[in-house]
Amino acid sequence: MTISVPSFSDFLNRFMSTREKMTSLRIPISTYLAIWVSDEKLHISEFGGENVAYHANIARERSVRNMLMSWIEEKSVQEKIKIVAAEIVGERTLHPIISDLWLKEDIVPFFKEASTVSRESIQKEYVKDIVSRFKEDHIVHVPLTKQNEVQVAELVTLDDYRMSVPRHEYDLLISQASEFKGKKLVFYNATPQGGGVALMRHALIRLYKLLGVDAHWYVLYPMKEAFDITKSKFHNVLQAVADPSTVLTDEDKEIYNNWIKYNATHFKKTYADADVIVIDDPQPSGMVPYIRKINKRCKIIYRSHIQIESHLVDTPGTPQEKTWSFIWDNIKSCDLFVSHPIAKFVPKVVPKNINVTMPATTDELDGLNKRLKVRHKDYYLKIFDKMLLEAGQEAMDRRRPYIIQVARFDPSKGIPDVIESYHLLVQKLKKKNKTIPQLVIVGHGSVDDPDGTPLFNMTMELLRSERYSALAGDVKVMRVPSIDQVLNVLVRESTVALQLSHKEGFEVKVTEALMKGVPVIAYAAGGIPLQIKDGVSGYLVPVGDTKKVAERLFELFTDRDLYMKMKSGARENVNPETTTVANAIKWLYLANTLSNKKKIVGNGRGVRELIEKSS
Repeated sequence: MTISVPSFSDFLNRFMSTREKMTSLRIPISTYLAIWVSDEKLHISEFGGENVAYHANIARERSVRNMLMSWIEEKSVQEKIKIVAAEIVGERTLHPIISDLWLKEDIVPFFKEASTVSRESIQKEYVKDIVSRFKEDHIVHVPLTKQNEVQVAELVTLDDYRMSVPRHEYDLLISQASEFKGKKLVFYNATPQGGGVALMRHALIRLYKLLGVDAHWYVLYPMKEAFDITKSKFHNVLQAVADPSTVLTDEDKEIYNNWIKYNATHFKKTYADADVIVIDDPQPSGMVPYIRKINKRCKIIYRSHIQIESHLVDTPGTPQEKTWSFIWDNIKSCDLFVSHPIAKFVPKVVPKNINVTMPATTDELDGLNKRLKVRHKDYYLKIFDKMLLEAGQEAMDRRRPYIIQVARFDPSKGIPDVIESYHLLVQKLKKKNKTIPQLVIVGHGSVDDPDGTPLFNMTMELLRSERYSALAGDVKVMRVPSIDQVLNVLVRESTVALQLSHKEGFEVKVTEALMKGVPVIAYAAGGIPLQIKDGVSGYLVPVGDTKKVAERLFELFTDRDLYMKMKSGARENVNPETTTVANAIKWLYLANTLSNKKKIVGNGRGVRELIEKSS
């Protein structure tokens, strides 16, 4: 077999072509602002590129709030810049402006109280401060304290949450928050960024801070060897997506135990005075015995976010049974076991009376879900095109529709099935001489997810195989960095979303697509059927049936009336239990009840049902 080796001139031509395409994107210049109001004057320092410009305007007849937003919009449009973030310097009376910045102009807001501010300090000190909060690629740092407490961003106001839910729901939230006054709630998990748990905690802690709830979120000090074990021999084994020969060894246990001991020692002050502690998933499960020794009065809740194959866990001698026995020995003293609302996710060893259920949630006001202006959508689509070009892929064809799956590059997410379903769809559409849509496969990465890069590489290899190589130009595969608005726009502008997970705790990406009016075709795995009304907001397909997925896709791409009906059905059938406010109410109810020394008899019931019966 003869292998053709590209010449240097071929390489140079491709390089120049990519460079020209990158230039033609014309991405707006990323800019940062420091803002200060004094004597009815609006002072703004603007940093873009390498220069700092100073602006001062008189508020006069308009409010400072209106004047600032008008100035930002006018400047952004006329000068073709993208204001990434702004720091408001001064008194708390200016605090409501942060909501306008985030929700109307897609600017990450920061607030800094300062008694004295000068023109010089706003040009130097505060501009430097706002820029330092971001990485070179304009992705915000998730700040951690010395104790590894996650510092969540202030993006919105309490009024924004109040207006997002019915009055009775908001009143219940306020009542639960008031009851929890004087008590402390603490969450522990593995990572501050990437994955559904981190997304939920950012939103939850943000809302709790607005309510004045004493809630804290800490992440474990990372160690690669430990994450390799918790991913491959905890997470993947319990979901039964690991190789059957994958077994938790004594050496693995020793590595994990030493890592947990290190973390438990460093976190001792954070849990010594807590009233209620939540352990999110298996990674921090080993901390429970340490917490019990130091803080005997606190109540501990274990939250299981994944699909556990309990029938395998309940079978002696299986890798699942061995892994779960190790985890259960650590968490068996917990006061509650919270799972997704699916009975088969709970091993038999878990006493039924301590089991309650809660679905995963998403936040309507965060970067993944908030509405964006046309120019902001265009900006993030250009950012995505830039990522594709830098990775050696073709940019999106804006004239053609596309299908999307958003998920981590994880063995449970069914990415090969997505590609095969797309392959079958293309064959069907070609026979009917119909427009061929593109396929987008994207997801965030996470520090506790060592599978991500190998599975991404395997996906790219699969696309180079003989069966799929003809499709490769129309398939966009990308591990998107933590810019939530990129995923927001990609889902919002898609025609159909897929979620072909073989194993799934809940996968709230399904709900996020439905919220945007995007029909979802998904495997009937785990908690996914709880989100889709089959034939109304999307379709549920048996796991592995790629032919059926292709048939459903074909129907939606060739029957306009069916598609529009399904699009309306998606938007109108979002489960109200999947919001941040609903999530906040449930955690406070559990925390209030347990800290008041009242017993919760779960018996596998949903927390909402328990709340309603107690009122």
